[in-house]
Amino acid sequence: MPDKAYFDKKLAAARHDIAQGKFVDARDVLDALSKEPDQHLMGDETALGLPRRLHSVFLALAKAQRDVVSRVGYQYHLVPSPDVLETYGRFSAAERRVMAAKNREPVPKIIHQIWIGEKQVPVSTGAWAAHAATHGFDYRLWREADLEQEGVFANPVFAGMLAEKDYPGAVDVARYIVLSKMGGIYLDCDFYPARDDLSFGDLLPMIGLTAFAENVPRMTGQGSVLLANSFIATPASHPLFSRMLDAFPEILDKLPRAPAWWATGPLIFTIVARSGSVCLASGDFVVATLPDLAPFSAVEAIRADVKGDGLLVAWKSW
Repeated sequence: MPDKAYFDKKLAAARHDIAQGKFVDARDVLDALSKEPDQHLMGDETALGLPRRLHSVFLALAKAQRDVVSRVGYQYHLVPSPDVLETYGRFSAAERRVMAAKNREPVPKIIHQIWIGEKQVPVSTGAWAAHAATHGFDYRLWREADLEQEGVFANPVFAGMLAEKDYPGAVDVARYIVLSKMGGIYLDCDFYPARDDLSFGDLLPMIGLTAFAENVPRMTGQGSVLLANSFIATPASHPLFSRMLDAFPEILDKLPRAPAWWATGPLIFTIVARSGSVCLASGDFVVATLPDLAPFSAVEAIRADVKGDGLLVAWKSW
């Protein structure tokens, strides 16, 4: 019987064929894999009924062939079937009233960022600390010791992910705990301030829950808009955070091979958040997305010519 290594090798071969422009050969490999037993070894099942990793390579093939219709279809369905996570977006009438009341509360003026692991702290954190001071925000960079002191290590999902060096998943969990306790604005460290003449209070209502929409539509079961969890503004004790934190052990049991963006990141965040009201930041809130490791001069060029209501430059400096 095939094992995981077998599937890994076949998927790698298909990706190599795609890179070489051998599209017919790649499709032959993928079609054969679609008929193999033990497909769960290629990941949890998507809404198309394909194992996630096989689905991802079909998507890569559609992109390489510039097949726009297939690309959009594969992207939209690259999620588990909506019924798998649907229950976590159900709230009673009483719970919805609490959510509505929370969405009338102000967002505390504090910016949170989290950085864990061995890599050097990104330069963006210093820029946000300076930006916060200029605009009357507190700023908090959370490292492992800070999270431990706040009790985040007591969360078994966070602790397990940290032990496995699943930093994206661990940071997902940590941001929800911090925001639930303190409220404020959470920002991923791969954002840099696009400007210093304006800040969050000039562009957002700073009341209730605010996020921004990802560019790629997904089948969420709550519409096609996928909310990013890389920026969240919220009052403290919003019910969506306790709902997600309580659900994570069961979700990870249901979807043991799920990527962080399904199980703890944007997908589950969207499903739970869209059960209530969400304010969306403007469409140009993220001014630009730079390639990973782009030189800082590229950031400076954007900052010198920023327009509209944009406030974030997506830039991974590490």
